Amino acid sequence: MSHPQFLWLAALVVVLSPVLRSHAVAQAPFFMPVTPPAAPEMPSDASAGLLVVSPQNSAAEQRLPDAPAADPGMAMIQAAGWPRATTDQVQLTSHFQPVTPATAAGVPGTISAVPNRFPSAPSAAPWQSVVQPIAANGCEPLPAVTPQTALVAYQDGNSFASALQPGSPVLDPNQIGNLQNRIDPNNSSGLGNSGGSPVLDPNQIGNLDNRLDQVEQRLQDAGKPTLPLIRLSGFAQLDEGLFSQSQASLARLGDIQNGVGFRRTRLQAIGKLTEHTNLSIEMDFAIAGHPSFADVWGEQTDLPFFGTVRVGQFRVPETMDNWTSIRHLEFLERSLPFQSQDPFRRVGIMAYAMSDDEMMQWAYSVYGTGLTFFNGADTTYTTIGDNRYGTQIGDSGGVSFAIRATHLLYYDELADGRYLLHVGGGYNFSELGGKGRTGADAKAFNSRPVPEFFVGDLSGGLVTANGTPAVVDTGRIAASSLNFWHTEFAGNWGSAHFQTEFMATSLNQLGGPAIFYPGAYFQCGYFLTGESCLYLKQAGVLDYNVVPYSDFFGLGRKRGFGGWGAWEAAFRWSWQDLSGVNINPANQISNSAGPPPAPNPGVVNQTTLALNWWWNKFTRLQFNWIHSMPTYRGFGRAPFDICGARFQVEF
Repeated sequence: MSHPQFLWLAALVVVLSPVLRSHAVAQAPFFMPVTPPAAPEMPSDASAGLLVVSPQNSAAEQRLPDAPAADPGMAMIQAAGWPRATTDQVQLTSHFQPVTPATAAGVPGTISAVPNRFPSAPSAAPWQSVVQPIAANGCEPLPAVTPQTALVAYQDGNSFASALQPGSPVLDPNQIGNLQNRIDPNNSSGLGNSGGSPVLDPNQIGNLDNRLDQVEQRLQDAGKPTLPLIRLSGFAQLDEGLFSQSQASLARLGDIQNGVGFRRTRLQAIGKLTEHTNLSIEMDFAIAGHPSFADVWGEQTDLPFFGTVRVGQFRVPETMDNWTSIRHLEFLERSLPFQSQDPFRRVGIMAYAMSDDEMMQWAYSVYGTGLTFFNGADTTYTTIGDNRYGTQIGDSGGVSFAIRATHLLYYDELADGRYLLHVGGGYNFSELGGKGRTGADAKAFNSRPVPEFFVGDLSGGLVTANGTPAVVDTGRIAASSLNFWHTEFAGNWGSAHFQTEFMATSLNQLGGPAIFYPGAYFQCGYFLTGESCLYLKQAGVLDYNVVPYSDFFGLGRKRGFGGWGAWEAAFRWSWQDLSGVNINPANQISNSAGPPPAPNPGVVNQTTLALNWWWNKFTRLQFNWIHSMPTYRGFGRAPFDICGARFQVEF
């Protein structure tokens, strides 16, 4: 290297040093072998914190892909709230000596097997210790470790290693179990890439309390009133789709239009009114002409026998696909069987709880079966789809009961759910609402799923010009009631995961035999960058979201990139039979020539390849290639393809 190049490089280092140092504070926890420097130099206002674990913590090495090999397995992490340490700013303060009650008193800041050393610290194994940092030569002593600044002591190596990962995924606050976890002081600690904890969906069972408890604690520490406590959350999804149709598809479904538009744009107020009363008010602004209802409910927690009781509009306890957060879907839309059979969001009352060992979860609900809306010409009643108006009108029937239960066959507590097996199932009985056998508000069943992608205006139950049409349609069938059941099986194995469900509906038509509509899907994925998806115990679902080990960001227009985010590849196969071969012709209310015609019965097989890219825990891009293969009764096959993409931001 020539002298001018050397001088230019030295000048660049001098100029960028303050920027890089300030940027490093916001990066992921710093992992490195701890080695005592020969001549450490540290600014007088700096401090370094060490969390030293013994070589017995061998499992941690499997959980720290970014950590270099240590000698003989040592790890160092920056303590909460302290400036980042570098190799010339730290000294070895402990050499993995077991901490016992006899020696703990002489080790300031120790969290070990000593009971109640810090009230928030669980009992720990003998090899665990949090040691007081020391200052380098000539520097002022560092502040003492307190319960507020000390890192938590973990009961096993894998749990500790999990905490060393760069934060937690963004959790959907609508997702059952996520709301209280959502608000975490690590989000503002300056450690990690885009923050410590994931954004939790407060509608998800168990999440509201998790999301708000930390904020309440901070208000208490500041001496401010804590309740009622309200926080704003939201997300936006912008979709674009390109369609390629066969001649048969053009003839049957018409020319499906390419398009771009906001699929969902939601704002949500979540909060705790009292210690045991929570609320959610969520509205969607992506519907043309007016905001629409999403999750609007209140709930009372810690009730005898029932657990938590929720009243309002919510996702009813049905399938695993249903209870997976809409913010954190692995694909652009939920599966075909879900769209065809699951009632989804309704107005009613629900109770949910979890076993003491957190291996079982159950929920049950009574709710209004259908939804009523005005389609521009008539008041319409239907039974499948999202109740965006929060309304069901009718004198006869219209009440449903649903129950869902799940169980963890295996759950690796040491790895915090990175390895697990899940089973579950549910049942629903619905008495249909509406009135009579004719007209838009007749007592009828109608299933018309979109091909796992949609661009257009969803108001009026998919009645829209130039929107993505239903890929298959039962038509409106006069019926009195239905039975719906499902089974589910899922698993996590490190960076790989899978999920599958079988669903079936038995429709009790008027004056005819029961009509059987079966469906199933299987999906799997793998995080190419090493992360793993979450499992929400109280909701009994996988949460397809992560905090990337390294955020995607640039270093300047001419300086390249500082990270590539998290990447996942996924595959899904869906199958749904809506052929309905034994329908009484007198019960077939729909009669439209189309295209697409109504009814349009048939069987659909569909495959999807997906690539998901998380820039950070708040932002993601999703790409789907969907190959749809419908076979229509009396017509034949009519395949088509969709290339869909989504840009999503949430907070």
